[in-house]
Amino acid sequence: MLVGCGLIRKEDLYSAAESGFDYVEFMGKYLMAMSQKEFLDTVTEAERLKMRCLGINGYCPKEIVMAGPGFDPKRAKEYARQLSERAEALETKFVGIGSPNSRTLPEGYPAGKAEEELKDFLKITAEEFGRYGITVCLEALAPCYCNFINSVEESARIVREVGWDSIKTVLDFYNMEYVGEADRRPEDIIDSVVHAHISDDDGGPLKRSFLRAEKSEIHQRRIRMLYEAGYTGAVTIEVDVPADPKRAEESLRTVKDSVKGRKLNHE
Repeated sequence: MLVGCGLIRKEDLYSAAESGFDYVEFMGKYLMAMSQKEFLDTVTEAERLKMRCLGINGYCPKEIVMAGPGFDPKRAKEYARQLSERAEALETKFVGIGSPNSRTLPEGYPAGKAEEELKDFLKITAEEFGRYGITVCLEALAPCYCNFINSVEESARIVREVGWDSIKTVLDFYNMEYVGEADRRPEDIIDSVVHAHISDDDGGPLKRSFLRAEKSEIHQRRIRMLYEAGYTGAVTIEVDVPADPKRAEESLRTVKDSVKGRKLNHE
């Protein structure tokens, strides 16, 4: 079982390594905002610490529209091309497509049109990342973030309708908790899931942070249920705050201990 830590700055690579994480996850929009020198320095530091950036979250800024007014396939393709090249240099294996500001629809926007635009966006993105064997993962987001694709059933359905092996889903327990899905059994969608996120917050959905100790048993039960359903992927603790070594280590232990000593269905 691999457990990673989401980072909002390259300076936290050392903290993640010292805390014992197996990998890190950077925001795509953060990686793209770096100068070439800043990016190469990040790659060098990650290599020195032997910390792969196995995943990418925070895929794009709001200017890259996934669905709705302003959807531009050419712009989406060029962004995916550039980010996929940087992802390959960091040894990335999956990229999460969340980015609520890029898929918030105006009132009255046709749902069918939005879904077709999203499918095109996913295909365009998967074509670019697929050159490097990187899987694109659609993420359901809670209504506190956006108004389009809010449930795991919706994201799994979109993925199945596209039908590409390089397009799957990422389960985010934080978003699932907001819509009452965090304790659902995942067997019916497990075939579409290749990655998972988990977090708590420090006062609101814009301050996702490390796991709260008082919720450790709840988190462990949810993670255990996912793996017992046949999940074989990794779990990232996704945060919007700088790495806190003490809290990071405690959160890592909570996730690791969730399946410690248990026989899983895929073993």
